[in-house]
Amino acid sequence: MATFDQSIVSVSGHLTHEWDFTFYKNNGEIANRVRTELGSALKEIRIDKDGDIDLDAIDEGNFIITPGAVIAAGWLTNSKTLSDQQAIKKFAGMIELLVKSKGSFTTEFLNVRLFLRFRPENSLNLLRDRGYESTLRLILGEKAPSDVQSFKFSTTRGKEKFLDSIELEASPRDVQLRYARTGNGADFNSYSAFVEAVNLVGLLEELKPFAEILIAAEPRGLLGRIGGSLSDMK
Repeated sequence: MATFDQSIVSVSGHLTHEWDFTFYKNNGEIANRVRTELGSALKEIRIDKDGDIDLDAIDEGNFIITPGAVIAAGWLTNSKTLSDQQAIKKFAGMIELLVKSKGSFTTEFLNVRLFLRFRPENSLNLLRDRGYESTLRLILGEKAPSDVQSFKFSTTRGKEKFLDSIELEASPRDVQLRYARTGNGADFNSYSAFVEAVNLVGLLEELKPFAEILIAAEPRGLLGRIGGSLSDMK
């Protein structure tokens, strides 16, 4: 039977900084610097139709460099790998390297997000039995539908220096769970320091009890699947 530690986790994030008004004039030069810095760790780099720089790294997934941010997505991992601090530092270090390739800019916001996807049998019934039906009845009373086609839930909370965002989306096909944490640039001297303070392993531990319910309802032999793309984050 699949376990939570085996489930695939997609890690994404971004560092937003003050606007670089010279970026589109210098994007070719920046791309060449990145190509030189990464060497064999780089799979592909290109300038897209918007003038932003897209690149694929061997281990850390996909990145986009824009005038105001470096965006990361597509690092597919699991909770066991996330407990390895060297792996996390490598991911964070890639963002820092790409920011540095543009020059010196004041950081405004930092963000990291975990994305897990599950395919439990009867997913909507499973979630209905665990709470959303009572919410529907609170809103609609006796007119609350007995059958729904989709379910979406989102909430935010402030926690210490962070703003957390939790999103849950379910359909008959799957259940998608996103947990994002954002911090102010003034509170951290680097993206690495931010990610260390975020404690990704701790976030996964918070999600584990709920995730294990979904995993237990998946067909035998099925692990969590990943979806999403960089275009969703630009």
